[in-house]
Amino acid sequence: MIQIGSLKLDSDFDYRIIREEDNDIDLYIDINYRCVDINVGESKVFNSRIQFPYVRSILLRINKEGHIMTVHLMRDIDLFSAFANFEVDYTDSIFEIKNHKEKVIISKI
Repeated sequence: MIQIGSLKLDSDFDYRIIREEDNDIDLYIDINYRCVDINVGESKVFNSRIQFPYVRSILLRINKEGHIMTVHLMRDIDLFSAFANFEVDYTDSIFEIKNHKEKVIISKI
C-alpha cells in the first residue's frame, strides 16, 4: 500500500507518476485491457457494481491536499482516450485496485 497525500492506495498493479505539479499528481496504472468491476457499495442508484469491459489503463488524478480524486478509464495508451470518469471521496478509507482472476475490482474500504 502507498500513501499520496491523504490517499491510501492498495493496488496489485504497477503505477507510474506521469504528472506532478504543485499539489496535483496523476498516476497511470496499466491493467492491460482487462474488464473492470467497480463495487458501488450501498448506492441508491446501482444494485452492486458497474462493469466496464476492455479497459487499457486507469488514470488517477489526485490533489494531495484534498480527499476527492478523479478516476479516468482509458481505452488506449493515449491520455485522450478516456471513455469514462468519475470522482471518488476517499476520506478515511483505502482505495483498492485488485486483480481477481484477470478481472480488475475497484473498491473503497
